Amino acid sequence: MAVFGPDGAGKSAVIKRLAHELSLSFHGIQPFHFRPMFRRQLKDSHPVTRPHGKLPRGAAISIFKLLYWLADCWYGYMVTIRPARAGLRLVIFDRYFDDILIDPRRYRLPKSCQWFAKLVVDLAPRPDVYVLLDAPAEVVQKRKPEVSPAESQRQRMAYLEMFRSLPNAFVVDAAFPVDEVAQQVKNLILESLTSQPVNRAEVSLIVDC
Repeated sequence: MAVFGPDGAGKSAVIKRLAHELSLSFHGIQPFHFRPMFRRQLKDSHPVTRPHGKLPRGAAISIFKLLYWLADCWYGYMVTIRPARAGLRLVIFDRYFDDILIDPRRYRLPKSCQWFAKLVVDLAPRPDVYVLLDAPAEVVQKRKPEVSPAESQRQRMAYLEMFRSLPNAFVVDAAFPVDEVAQQVKNLILESLTSQPVNRAEVSLIVDC
């Protein structure tokens, strides 16, 4: 599964809580951030405090980076993620490749390469479940005011628009305390393991715009 949301939505806290609470339901939990990183060990890193602090890369370098990330996604899927699924391990991504379409400035992509970014995202392997931790811009700003209020609102609308077209995509209200949000996502994961349809009304909040 892949968990999306802007900085301040609570992705890291929810994923940590899920890893703890679901440890007995799976044969292991494998967390990733954005991409598999060619099976390199996931290490704690310093939080990003200036997601838009660097200038975009040049077009040629950006195209190379996008192809490199696409290769990483497929290598990670074949070598790590697919065996993990077969071994009943839960794979959770904190963000995923699609995130470059929502916030290209974060990934230093110039406007001239955004059409190519859409192409490579469509070619990447797809998660089984997409989860968006959605919260109003003012809530996100109180937690992490690392971008402007207008940018927080823009990202929220962009995520909601993207999730309207994704399969197996659920929008969870992240304005609640982390325990409640993690419980909603936990229920979604456990229900998705069965052959019964997930009750979207119970686990998701769809915001009409």
